[in-house]
Amino acid sequence: MEIAILQHVDFEGPAEIESWCRQTGTEYRVHRLFLGEALPNAEETDFLVILGGPMSVLDDLPWLEEERRLIRALISQGKPVLGVCLGGQQIAKALGADIFQGEYREAGWLPIRMMGSATIGDLPEELVVFHWHGEQFGLPEGAERLFASDVCPNQGFVYKGNVIGLQFHFESTKESIENILQNDAAFLDGTAYTQTAAEIRNYPIPASNRELLYRLLDGLNASVPDWTA
Repeated sequence: MEIAILQHVDFEGPAEIESWCRQTGTEYRVHRLFLGEALPNAEETDFLVILGGPMSVLDDLPWLEEERRLIRALISQGKPVLGVCLGGQQIAKALGADIFQGEYREAGWLPIRMMGSATIGDLPEELVVFHWHGEQFGLPEGAERLFASDVCPNQGFVYKGNVIGLQFHFESTKESIENILQNDAAFLDGTAYTQTAAEIRNYPIPASNRELLYRLLDGLNASVPDWTA
């Protein structure tokens, strides 16, 4: 098993996803698209992870559609796919869902609610996770909603048990958050659901974020996902 990780910008890396790969001995390769590195070949990819980025899925950039073709190919082959923020939006659009500008930006440590899914086992009713987005995805046809927030009804979904799109960042570390703050601080516009840089830096990362990310990755990595283990 080798995981192909698509990285769109230098300041949004795999963070805890890379830590999970190292701890589990899972081989992985980061495809640094911002340096012009090629997308992986679908036939040679076992497991695809798509990271975030400040660009929009709706931008007229040829590589965005190339990436969606890769996502559709992996899904058609029944292979596991995980998308985070922009990556989650890319999966949603690849599955035919709408991408749209939300009424509010969400940026910082804000709550999400579990939507009662039994697919990934028991989770807390509410979690505090790291957000950094303005656009949102609709729920793809045939997908199951996993998480929601007050201003973003679709914070995550699972499709056919082996495809997960998340609007937020379970993978965040202090270092990865600092990288975003250093490179995209203008996104913090002071609106109702954006925190200040100081509030973001000073918030202790909940241990549950890493635990739940690892559970998702363990399940996706299994030949037959066992989400409730």
